[in-house]
This record gives sequence, C-alpha cells and structure tokens, in this order.
Amino acid sequence: MTVSSRGAGFRGGARWVGLPRLHVIAGDGELVGTGFRDRLAGMVGVGGGRLAVHLRGREMSAARLCEVAAGAVEVGREGGSLIVVNDRLDVALAAGAGGVHLREDSMGPDEVREVAGAGRAGFLVGRSIHAPEQAAALADGRVDYLVLGSVYETASHPGARPIGAGAVAAAAAAVAVPVLAIGGVGLGEVSGLLALGAHGVVVKSGVWGADDPLPAVTRYLEMLHAEG
Repeated sequence: MTVSSRGAGFRGGARWVGLPRLHVIAGDGELVGTGFRDRLAGMVGVGGGRLAVHLRGREMSAARLCEVAAGAVEVGREGGSLIVVNDRLDVALAAGAGGVHLREDSMGPDEVREVAGAGRAGFLVGRSIHAPEQAAALADGRVDYLVLGSVYETASHPGARPIGAGAVAAAAAAVAVPVLAIGGVGLGEVSGLLALGAHGVVVKSGVWGADDPLPAVTRYLEMLHAEG
C-alpha cells in the first residue's frame, strides 16, 4: 500500500504507516450472532492487511466482549488484518487488539497512551469527530487516525444532518494523520472521498447489510485500491 507522507515529522507518525483503507464495524448484532468468527475469517481472508475490523460491543459485558475480541484478534493475526476495539481500552489491551477507537466522550488519547504504556508502542489510537474543526484540535499527533462523520445521510442516525463531503476535505487538510469518512458511504462515494483527501472509509451496513458480506468487502477494497 502506498501511504501518504503527510505524517512525516509528527510524533508517532510511523505508527499508522500501512493503516488499512477499509474499516468495517461489527456491532452487537454481528458480534453475538451465530458464526461471527467464521464470517470474520472470511473477511480477513479477502482483506488481509488491507482490512481493519472494529468491534463495537456497546451492550455486551466486558467479559463477553473480551472473549469475542480475543477470538477476533487470533483470526486477524492469522490473516494480517487489524482488529480494533471501540471505546473499551481495558478489553483492547486484555485481548491483545491492535488498537482502540475512542468516541468523543471516551478517555483522552494521552490517557490511553499512559495506560497502554511504552510496551505497546504499536498500539493504534483512533478517535471519532463530527466536524473538521475538531480535527485541527487534534493536529498534534496524539491520535493515529480520525474518523469523521456522518458524511452522508444514514439510517443509523435518522434525522441527523450530514456534514457533507466538503468537511472531509477540510479535515484532511488540517491534520497530518489519516482521516476516514463514515456515514452512508456506499461504493459510489468512495472515489470522490479519496479525491478529497480521505485515507479510506468506515462502513457497517454497506457490508453487513449486503446479501453476502464477502463480495461487498471485495468491492470496497477494489474501489479503495483502484489507483494502487
């Protein structure tokens, strides 16, 4: 994968070299469903190092989420995919995940680094933002990537006003870390978002809502890597 040099000189910039362009969220419905590990293995087999999977178990107990995460990390390690736990730093560390993704109300990235310790130098810290101005506030390199949205209308946030693709361009111009677009990102929007400076996209229904998730993952990857 060709990675932008925009991060050169930023503290910890080398951590995100090779960050996947496709990030797929697995929510509670997917995590507790029968056969999740097998479906994950299929995705990892297709995506390999070009794929990141976010485990977002908001309604699961820490013990159950940790069990699922440990299995996912094992599958991801075998296929070279990045496994990230959303919000739950304790679970991410206990399961050996490759990183944690923070919400706006999560603990701060500096606190995450302190808890994770120097022994987890390759541990990625991402954060959700909802406006390009928030990207500028995180421009000191404390995070390894940012997820911005919702860019387009999405059924998961009915009635919410999308921020539009222009916000992606503004955020990407404000920081040296990768910005990924989320929210209603279908296959038809991928190339335009990349042209605006997005490093990649984060999807959920675009994959899990498909009749077969594996071809959907393949198509997203084809679109994201069409230019090499």
